[in-house]
Amino acid sequence: MKFQLLLITLVFAFSLYLFAIVDADPASDRAALLALRLAVGGRILLWNTSAASPCSWTGVFCEKDRVTRLRLPGMGLSGTLPLGIGNLTELQTLSLRFNAVNGSIPPDFVNLVNLRYLYLQGNFFSGQIPEFLFNMQNLVRLNLAHNNFSGEISPSFNNLTRLDTLYLENNNLTGAIPDLNAPPLGQFNVSDNKLTGPIPARFSHLDASAFEGNSLCGEPLQACPGTGTDSGSKLSGGAIAGIVIGSLIGLLLILLILFFFCRKKSSGDNQLKDTATVKRADVEIPAGNIARDSGNAGASYSATAKGDARSSGTMNLVFFGKVSKVFDLEDLLRASAEVLGKGTFGTTYKASIEIGVVAAVKRLKDVTAPEREFREKIEEVGKMVHENLVPLRAYYYSRDEKLLVYDYMPMGSLSALLHGTHPFSGLSF
Repeated sequence: MKFQLLLITLVFAFSLYLFAIVDADPASDRAALLALRLAVGGRILLWNTSAASPCSWTGVFCEKDRVTRLRLPGMGLSGTLPLGIGNLTELQTLSLRFNAVNGSIPPDFVNLVNLRYLYLQGNFFSGQIPEFLFNMQNLVRLNLAHNNFSGEISPSFNNLTRLDTLYLENNNLTGAIPDLNAPPLGQFNVSDNKLTGPIPARFSHLDASAFEGNSLCGEPLQACPGTGTDSGSKLSGGAIAGIVIGSLIGLLLILLILFFFCRKKSSGDNQLKDTATVKRADVEIPAGNIARDSGNAGASYSATAKGDARSSGTMNLVFFGKVSKVFDLEDLLRASAEVLGKGTFGTTYKASIEIGVVAAVKRLKDVTAPEREFREKIEEVGKMVHENLVPLRAYYYSRDEKLLVYDYMPMGSLSALLHGTHPFSGLSF
């Protein structure tokens, strides 16, 4: 009895040995390829099956008489893959992309222990991604895109520690993306599925196109609801302090600018006497240099003033027309001033001069005309004589000050004067 049992054991072991030898034989590769040819249609039917070795067949590549690569892309293959492909135990690359193969991946794929590159994209494979794929430890590139795979993405992809590329786009996958932390994936795409939930942080560096067409959130897509505020707070602690400090500095600068602007404006509207004090070194001229004449032509007075300017380097008031009382610039600057109004070209003051003369003085602002041009224009105005025009009595020009002196019309307006409702009232010089 013991002898018979021993004999049976030896026969069984010898059979397994013979099976292993046959399984590792090139003939088994040929048989596996013929099974594939019978199961699917397409151009592989053109294989010369009378040849003893399949290594000369289209898409079949061998090393040492063993099939190591099977490339049949776009060959018009249709139907389902048969059992038997797992006998290609030396196979390293399998490419069946862009055909019309349907059904599921045969379970004997698990025997392809040397397989590194598996390209099945562009077919009609369906069902869940089979678990036995996660035992193929040598896989480096796995492309299952553009098929009809369904179900969830298994975290068992972490078992494929050499995996670098995983393409699963354009399928019917559902659920969340697992945190695939074991394989250092360099290329990853799950776009155009039915996935939901947040994108794992390790994939945040990828392009957004790898996740579009789903209901996913998180970088590189838009932030998930309820998380944008928290992450923003963590990132903006120092930024908030900077914004506050910058805002305070900006506010102080604005206030400082407004302060100087208001101060400049108020100083410009001060009494003419105050302005004269600041500019006294520029405008103080001895009374002997005043240009005076009894003639009617303003040109003669202008000539006299120009002569004085050349001789002394300074200028005084230049008068127009007949004058009964003469005052100089010093008298005008000592006069008490009262603001009458402001216009586009400057401010008008009522100047009460100590000698008993009241004049209207217009202080021009923002006038940058050269001296020669200014004098020519003013002299033309001074020559104008009309009953409805207030005569220009004198003017003063310097680089920093430009003054026009008119008769003062008390308690009246231009409209009243033009329409004769108010008697002319003023003092002649």
